[in-house]
Amino acid sequence: MKTKLIVIAGMITTLLVAGACSAANTNAGSDLVGWIDSAQQSQGETPGMILVNSPDDKTSDKFMVTVTDQTEIFRQAEGKQQKAVFSSFNAGQKVEIWFSSPVMESYPAQVSAAKIVFTEVASYVALIEISYDEFMSQQHITKELEINHPGSLTVSLASNPTTGFQWEEVKISDEELIYQTEHNFISPQDTGVVGASGKDVWSFKTLDSGTSNLIFEYSRPWENGEKDEWTFALTLVVK
Repeated sequence: MKTKLIVIAGMITTLLVAGACSAANTNAGSDLVGWIDSAQQSQGETPGMILVNSPDDKTSDKFMVTVTDQTEIFRQAEGKQQKAVFSSFNAGQKVEIWFSSPVMESYPAQVSAAKIVFTEVASYVALIEISYDEFMSQQHITKELEINHPGSLTVSLASNPTTGFQWEEVKISDEELIYQTEHNFISPQDTGVVGASGKDVWSFKTLDSGTSNLIFEYSRPWENGEKDEWTFALTLVVK
């Protein structure tokens, strides 16, 4: 009987130690530092998920972080932390995150948060838009742009997928300086016009100061299809 009690006590001690090890220590340093790319609020019981970009992290450069009812959320302002809610999250905010679960090996990496502290970061926003008429008059366009860091860039280029042409993946010479967050095709407002031109829109965010070249190429992607019918070369100087 005494032996059984010792074994049971040992099992309880092991479980308590395991539970303590698995619990998040939010008083220690954060597990992840990065910037919010997007926030998606859930309609269910869990508040939602945030996509975090963390280019310096050794595990992954992107994390899909689940925010639960137990997640503590704070806004860092003037050296103080103020209670906040999920709807306070916005793209571009800097975040520190303490994990409440192991990181799942996927892309983006997936993890749940015990605590999140975010900081509002004033950013510079730049927009470049090139119309169908501009490409018809000049097929190969080159520009140079200066923006401040931290900042974001939106590039909008005319596109007509009914012709078989499409914009290829953007070539970025220095991805440690700027990275792509989104790429979407937007249909023309007048959808009743057959073959009307739409536009492709890319969003980028800066990571550091320096110079990077962005190359956009408009081609027919199949074998022996026309290549570089239109091109847009952007030299971006981040200060």
